[in-house]
This record gives sequence, structure tokens and C-alpha cells, in this order.
Amino acid sequence: MLSFLKHNHCRYGTACKKKDIREHRNAILFKQYLAVMTELSIRLCLFFFMLFLSLPYPAKAQHPGVPPVTADENTAMLPLGLYLEYLEDTEGLLTIEDITSEKFSRKFVPSKRETLNFGYTSSAYWIRFSLSYLPKYQRIEKELLLELRYPLIDHVELWFQGPDGTWTVRKTGDHLFFSHRDVEYHNFVFRIMTVPNMEQTFYLRLRSEGTIEIPLVLWSPVKFAEAVNKRQYISGIYYGLMWAMAVYNLFIFLSVRDISYFFHVLYIVSYIFFQVSLSGEGYEYLWPDFPWWSNHSIPFLITTTAVCISLFSKAFLHTRAYFPRLDKLISFFIAGSVPVTVMSLTVSYALSVRLATVWILLGMGIVVTTGMVSLAKGHRSARFFMIAWMTFLGGTIIYAMKTFGLAPANFFTSYTMQIGSAMLVMLLSLGLADRINLERKEKLLAQEKALNTHQEALKAQEAIAETLETEVEERTGELRATLEQVENANTQILESIRYAQKIQSSLLPSKEKMSRCFKNYFIIDEPKHIVGGDIYLFEEFDDGYLLALMDCTGHGVPGALMTMLAGSSFKVIVKKYYYDNPARILKALNMAVKTSLYDEEGKESASDDGMDASVCFVDTGRHMLTFAGAKMSLYYTDAAGLHTVKGDKQSIGYKNANPAADFTNHHIAIQSETAFYMSTDGIADQAGGPKRLPFGNARFRTLLKDIRKEPFDGQRNKIIEAYMEWKGDEEQRDDVTVLGFGF
Repeated sequence: MLSFLKHNHCRYGTACKKKDIREHRNAILFKQYLAVMTELSIRLCLFFFMLFLSLPYPAKAQHPGVPPVTADENTAMLPLGLYLEYLEDTEGLLTIEDITSEKFSRKFVPSKRETLNFGYTSSAYWIRFSLSYLPKYQRIEKELLLELRYPLIDHVELWFQGPDGTWTVRKTGDHLFFSHRDVEYHNFVFRIMTVPNMEQTFYLRLRSEGTIEIPLVLWSPVKFAEAVNKRQYISGIYYGLMWAMAVYNLFIFLSVRDISYFFHVLYIVSYIFFQVSLSGEGYEYLWPDFPWWSNHSIPFLITTTAVCISLFSKAFLHTRAYFPRLDKLISFFIAGSVPVTVMSLTVSYALSVRLATVWILLGMGIVVTTGMVSLAKGHRSARFFMIAWMTFLGGTIIYAMKTFGLAPANFFTSYTMQIGSAMLVMLLSLGLADRINLERKEKLLAQEKALNTHQEALKAQEAIAETLETEVEERTGELRATLEQVENANTQILESIRYAQKIQSSLLPSKEKMSRCFKNYFIIDEPKHIVGGDIYLFEEFDDGYLLALMDCTGHGVPGALMTMLAGSSFKVIVKKYYYDNPARILKALNMAVKTSLYDEEGKESASDDGMDASVCFVDTGRHMLTFAGAKMSLYYTDAAGLHTVKGDKQSIGYKNANPAADFTNHHIAIQSETAFYMSTDGIADQAGGPKRLPFGNARFRTLLKDIRKEPFDGQRNKIIEAYMEWKGDEEQRDDVTVLGFGF
């Protein structure tokens, strides 16, 4: 461990003293111990819950009868678990006459546990025990109370013989109204009249969609009243504490507006109602005339409690900020709880309670895993979170062990779930309070640090102010002189750029020349700066005319210089060599630009410049247009719609451009309704729109298709309007040039 600390010296700051090393080592050991105990608690909890849901009872066999229960006037409380015999009625059709017959009487199996538990089963069970009342003093009849301490059984029948030998039955269960009970108490309680020195046999028939658990206890009325009083006292303390914590956290939420407190209140309230449903107290005090809700409330409240726990965990551990994947997993669990909640009210209790139990086990596993990960990351709030959950899970495990007879039944084991849940609520409340105090402390420290920094800055400013005052006066004069120089230089630069604009404009064709050749045409020329990297050229010959559009590297002055090179090279090529073959023009232009920009000996160059271009030759005699493109396309419209002629995927003049590459000529017949369009990528690359995306070639083609039937002046205005509307407040990205012409 010491070597580990030394190895991580950079992580923990400066070298630690022995005391700091010991404290850090203890903190790491505590985290490891807490993680191990948490995992162990989860595994044990899952094991006992699954055992509780599906534990089968041993197979039936022939056994000798069990001795009868003996009682006298001094009997106060007597558990009957080891005095019971049971018989499984798989079809649920046996009657009292059947089971008291010799055939079935011998099939009863003695109980070997203090509490019988048959888990989830569709069978009915008959329970038999004999009672002998042997008074020591007064030989008179005495009333005893038989309590079934599991209030969630659907149908319970107590059968016993009267003095005349006829069988009498008393029926109860949580499928009947509460008023049907022999004794109005949340557990099932029957009055039994004992006959002195006489053995009486009693039969209990039980059937339920949930688990069948049979903790039977025989009471004297006085002792039962004392026990009820004690239970009510303990329940009052428990529910009072839980409601007090709910109200307390609600007031805190209204004060600090922290959503974690609100979800904590929801969890406490949902768990309170779940507990009163589970204990039967809700059926006794809140909804005694609604047996349907009494049955369906348990799976419904299990699921809602799981949702409240998940919402609280997300807010308490800040999973969205620290653990986004686990946050998505918890959100998925919450969303999946909606159909589970609906099913708890619509399907049978047997299915819904199984599904709800498995679902909350899954949710608890996710929540505890999230707490463990948060604890491993060193989050302070996770300590309270994990200690609280370990306490609750520990109480659940002990209660399960008591239920299965693995732990003695006493006050602690009987109320360990209530104790664990109360501790959970209080520890989580302490964790919330600690987190708020910690955040408040950090905020105060930050404010204090900021205040100290501000005060130090003020002192420093006062000290510097005096020095700056003199320096400012001295440098003001220098700055004025410098500004005058900058203004003069800026004026000269602007004059130079504007003169360069005149030179660049001189290369462009005149409107008179283009109007003489084209019946209709328009030009959109919007450079990003005063001068730009786009240029269009026009040459007229005896048998036709040549139109070219080039998009050179860069904007502004660098782009303008490239247009000079491109324009001069183009004019030389078309005048000295060939003008009616656009593909050969592009090939020659590629060679000319590469020769001008790069050393033939292969020396490295600091630039990598070139251009994309398209060239069209219009043969007026044959009414034919020949097009070749270098990474540029030609668009044309006719009566059939819009057509696209793509250029070759080869740029001009760049270092990696192949000087021997050939370009392709495309021939298009000219008709009276044909209109042609050439465009650089300025419009297509412009960002804008609601999502700040490029305008795109597809949208540009759609625009041309929509406006093809309008006059050319109208087409120009439509293109500019669409471009400006898309661009909005965005900065112009590139030079924009569009040529349109028709015959």
C-alpha cells in the first residue's frame, strides 16, 4: 500500500507525511471494505428474495402425527409452527369431509419449521392442529385467540366441530371486506372456545395468488391485547418518524428548491404506503371496503417506490454530469416502470407481484451499482448513500432469515425492515444536508477567494495606477504618431487593393460584347473582399465564342493574384493554340499554371495553389455547345427539366495535379428554350439556415429547376434572394459567381 501511495505521488500532490499516508491508507481500506460489504449485501439480498419467491416445500411423505397443543389458564402466547400438519390440495376441490376421511387424514405432513412457507403456488393448503385445554384450577370454557400473522392471503377458512359433531367454518381473507373478520385487526385473528380436558382438532384452509406463509400463534385475550398495544405503539413511532422526515424534507425542498429533496419526499411517502399495504394496516385503517385495491396496491406501490428511488438516486448522485451511461440506464429503468405499473392494476395479482418484485430487484441493483461507482470515484455524498443502502439491505436480509427460520424471532428480527427503512431515510436526509452544506461551504470559499483576489487586485491596481498614469501620458504621444502611420499605411493598402480591383476588372468581358452574343444572360459576381479568387472570361471568334469560369485558391489579394495568372494564361492558350476544344484548353492551362508556380527541378514550394474551372465553346454554325470541366459542373434546362453535366475529378495547377491528365468534352445541342448555368462553389458552401448547414448542391439544383421558366433578370434576383435568406447573419465564406445564358 505504501508503494502504491509513493507511485501515485503526483496524484495526491506534494509528498505526504506519515500521518497523511496513514489517513489516506485508512480511507482506501474503508472504501474497499465498504465495496466488499455492499456487494455481499446485494448478493445475499437477491438470494433471500428469490428464495422467498420460489422456495418449494419438501415433497410429501408419510409421517407419524404430531402431538397436540396443550394449554391451560396460564397460557399467554404459544407459537404453533411445530404443532402443525399440512396437506396440499393441488386442484383446490377437497372439502372438509374429504380431508377428515381416513384416506386423506393419513396424508398430512408434519411441519418441521416454526413458520411454514409454500411460496407462490396455485394449490390450496389444509393446515391441521389439535388443541387440548387442561386447566389446573377452574374447569370452565375459556376463549383463546388464533392469530395468522401474515395478512396477505386471499382466502382463509377455519373449520372446527361443534358439540353436536357438525362442522363450523369462519371465512376471512383480503378478498373479503374487512368487516367479515372475526376480530377487526390487520392480521387474521379467530376466536376459539376451548372445552376443558377435551382435545379439539382445527383445520385451516388457505388459498392465495401470492405467497402462502403461515406464522400461527395462540394467544390469551389479555396477552394479545398487550401485544397489539405494543405493536401499535411501535408502528406509531415508525410511521410518525417517517412522516416527520417527509414533512421535514418537504420544507427543505420549498426552502432550497433542490429537486433531490422533492424526490426524497416522494420516495418516503411511497414507501410508507407500501409498508402499510404490506403489513395489512392500510386495509384496516385506510381502505377497509376496497379489497381489490388492497390486493393490487402492493405491486403498484412496489413499482412506484422503485421509480422514486431511481429519480432520487439520479438527482442525489448527479449521474447526468458524472456517469452519463449509468444515467441512461436508470432512465431506461424508469421508462420501463410505466408498463409494469399499468400491469400491476390490470393483470392478475400472481403475475403482477412477481413482475414488480423482480423489477424492483433490478432497480435496486442498478441504484446500488451506481452508488458503488460513485464511491469508487471518491464522491463524498456516495458514502452516506452506500451506508444507508447497506443498512436497509442488512435489515431486509435479517428479516428474510427470520422468515425462513434461519434467525430467531424476536423484537429486532421482527421489526428489522422498519428499522432499516427508517435508518435509510434518516441517513439519506443527512447525506442531502451534508451535500448542501458542502456546496454552500465551497461556494463561500470560492466567494472568499474571489473577494481576496479582488482586494489584492485593487491594491495592485492602486500601486500600478500611479506608474501607469505617467506612462500613459508618455505613450499617448507615441500612440498618436503610430496611429497616424497605421492610417497612412491602411490608406495606401486600400488604394493598392482598389487599383488591383481595376486591373482584375479589366480582364472581365464587357457587357456590350456579351449582349451581342447571348440573347439573354445574367452575371452574379459577389467577392468576399474587394478583390476575389473567382474570374469569368469571354472570347469571341468567327465561328463562335468561348466562355470560361474559374475558382482560384484563396480570397482577397492572394486569390486575385491567382486570377491574374489564370486569366493571362487562358488568353495566351486560346489565341496561340486552340479555342474550340475546351478539354485541350484545360489541359494546357493545367501545364501552364504548374510551370508558373513550381520549380521544374522538383524543389519544395511553400504554396500549393491551383483552381477549379469550366470552359464552354458555343459553335454558332452547328448550334452546339462543347463543355469541359475541372471539378466544376454545367447545368442546363430545357422543356424536360434540369440536367447536370459533371466535370472531371481533376483540379488545375496544384502540386498533386497530373500534368498529363486529359479532360473530357461534352457536346450539348442548343435549342431555343435551352438555358445554361455555370457556378463556383460559393453558394453551395455557404452556411446558414435554421441548423447552420451548407446550402448544398442539391438545394442549388432545385432552385435552378424552380426558376427556369422566369426571365433571366428574375432568375438572378431569385438566386440572390435565396442565397441571402439562407445566409442570414452568417459571415460570407467564399467568393460567389454564377453565370446564366440562353439563346
